[in-house]
Amino acid sequence: MNKEKMVRKQIYLEPKQDKFIKKLATGQGKTEAEIIREAIEHYLVSGKSDLSDPLHKLLGMAKSQVKDGSLKHDQYIYLEQKENFDEER
Repeated sequence: MNKEKMVRKQIYLEPKQDKFIKKLATGQGKTEAEIIREAIEHYLVSGKSDLSDPLHKLLGMAKSQVKDGSLKHDQYIYLEQKENFDEER
């Protein structure tokens, strides 16, 4: 385990996820928290956490003040990329 101070998080899992984590933890002699941390670390290392993915922009819109994101999501996601491309030319 990393020697840095841990940050406490509270999450909600689906019942099947909970059962799976419990089974893994018991089978490997680890805590459920260790299993979850290892899964997160694997996700981050595998490159699946690409922040340039347009889906990440959609997640950010959910937290923003954008009121018409469901209607104009393509404009909000891709217009910025187009403007950046045009500036580079």
